[in-house]
Amino acid sequence: MRPMSEDAGQSGSTRSFETTEGELTYPEVSEKLAVSLARMLAQLLQTPPGEIIITPEWLCQRHRELAGHLFPEWAGRFRTTDVRVGTLEPPAYYKAPLLVQSFCDDLDERLRHVDVDNLSDIAEFLAWVDWRFQWIHPFKDFNGRIGRLALAALLYKLALPPVETAPTDPDGRREYLEALRAGDAGNLEPLQKLWIRRLGEAI
Repeated sequence: MRPMSEDAGQSGSTRSFETTEGELTYPEVSEKLAVSLARMLAQLLQTPPGEIIITPEWLCQRHRELAGHLFPEWAGRFRTTDVRVGTLEPPAYYKAPLLVQSFCDDLDERLRHVDVDNLSDIAEFLAWVDWRFQWIHPFKDFNGRIGRLALAALLYKLALPPVETAPTDPDGRREYLEALRAGDAGNLEPLQKLWIRRLGEAI
């Protein structure tokens, strides 16, 4: 099965996927994942912020909760093949475990030093998290959803309001993907500006 196209910014609406519930279309799978994600977000907000620590195990568990009922063979496990996401070629699959561990360690350290009174500092941190996780692309699919869940957890830990991180309009989606690709080229400024705007609209 080829990966679903959420991370490539395509609709994928004509595809179908073999799941534990039989063959489902992309919209059908997305609808079921949306139910799981809503439940996970609700559970997240019932957890004391200090108890939420983003580790490789946390990410894998969230991925399993999101998609394990449909794809038990690989949900919650790092990908075992190389992939291409639009123009991006994420790191080789065998590097994913170490890169995710490094990502979580860096995230924890950066979080300790975020100036919660400085919007630009917060945006810089969230932009790095947003880009870095998607660049690693640790799972076979649904990286976008798990990345958004991690960002929601960090906003919650920083006592910030929820932010819309999944634009559905074509222009917003294009702007976000272009900002991610700029990050791939070593320039996180577009994504940081996007986060400043997101936070400004939410606060």
